[in-house]
Amino acid sequence: MAACHTMRLPVLLACYAMLCLPVASAYGLLEGFQLARLNDAQYQAATAEREAGEANRPMGRAQLLPTLNASFNRSKVTGSDTAPDFFGTLNTSPLKYMSQDAAIQLRQPIFNLQRWAMYQQGNARADYSQAIFSRKEYELAVRYLTSYLGLLLSQKNIALSEAKLQALSGTRLQAQKLFDQGDGTITDIRDAEARMALSEAELIEARNMQAIAERSLAAITGETARQLAEPEPGIVQYLGASGQMADWREQALQHSPDIQAAQMNVRIAEQEHKKARAANYPSLDLVASKDRSSASSVSTINQRITQNVIGVELSVPLFNGGFNSAQITQSGALYRQALAELDNARTQVELEVAKQFYGVSSGVRKVAALQTAVSASEETVKASKLGLAAGVKTLTDILNSEEQLYQAKRDLLLAQYNQLVSWIALRADSGILSPQDLALLDQHFTHPAAAR
Repeated sequence: MAACHTMRLPVLLACYAMLCLPVASAYGLLEGFQLARLNDAQYQAATAEREAGEANRPMGRAQLLPTLNASFNRSKVTGSDTAPDFFGTLNTSPLKYMSQDAAIQLRQPIFNLQRWAMYQQGNARADYSQAIFSRKEYELAVRYLTSYLGLLLSQKNIALSEAKLQALSGTRLQAQKLFDQGDGTITDIRDAEARMALSEAELIEARNMQAIAERSLAAITGETARQLAEPEPGIVQYLGASGQMADWREQALQHSPDIQAAQMNVRIAEQEHKKARAANYPSLDLVASKDRSSASSVSTINQRITQNVIGVELSVPLFNGGFNSAQITQSGALYRQALAELDNARTQVELEVAKQFYGVSSGVRKVAALQTAVSASEETVKASKLGLAAGVKTLTDILNSEEQLYQAKRDLLLAQYNQLVSWIALRADSGILSPQDLALLDQHFTHPAAAR
């Protein structure tokens, strides 16, 4: 029986490990993004951060609302009471009684500049958390698309490396054949072998990059991708940058979450400065209370007293060792810092928008140029092979043309994928990225067969 349990344990552990692994699946661009929203740890943390930040709104509002407190006290009093009698003689009598007090108090601020600043600050903090969440939501879209296309690119690079290695192998055999016939040189053979070795190293590196890309995408979506939808060959034709750079700049200045977060940070710092200054102003509260006590002192033994009090309470700060002055100086400096950070945020957003705008606007032309380069390189390879047969080209010419062809194909793939990332990043940096943009992109992806 013990041996049976010993044999079952590795099997159970193996099954548990398989259950813990990310599920391999096939999904399209939009479906994968939905998985990312459900499983990405950074996005989940951002969601919790927004929820925590939103709590600042009711916390700030509470500063203006009344507070209601109740208290109850019941105690046993023992001791002695020594007092002179009518003739001046001191008499001592024991004390033993129960004292009880119950009270309830309502306090409503009437004039309190500090509390008003805290109310405004609570709203600003909630708006700040929403702006930060919007930025991280956009970052998720860019991170997801970058990882998604990174995996596709690594798969394509493996296919290109394998095709290149196969082509070089054919050229190596041709070099050997020519050498055996006395028409080639040993240098051509060694050159082909050296290029094959380099191509094998590229293939190993490409497979390593694919493994890393798979893990990177799985970390975002929670599932290991077995098959991905691929962009259509002419997708970049639909993804130009409409409008002028000035139009995108204006949109970014109005809608960028980075700028909005910096603006909210300025509001927070401004209210903090007002709160520090308000500490020098008086405050006025409406106070209402009800107190019911029984034997609260020696003189009220066996008496029950009920007090109903309503009135106003004025508090005037006089001196606290210079703390308020130092706090005003500090908050003023932090306010100026927030203003400078807002200017810097505008500058950085403008730079990022310009970078992505020019990446998108020039991406179409770059892709077209590389497509021409690929077509021309294919013709060059064919011409070099015909030239070798005619005796006007060498094997080195063929090797060089093949090298140029596969490099052009890699550059074309990279340019196409960079164009897609820039298109999404431009909208994210401008603060106008929407689910419709991802849906539009998804329409130009060829979807894999559903397999789950």
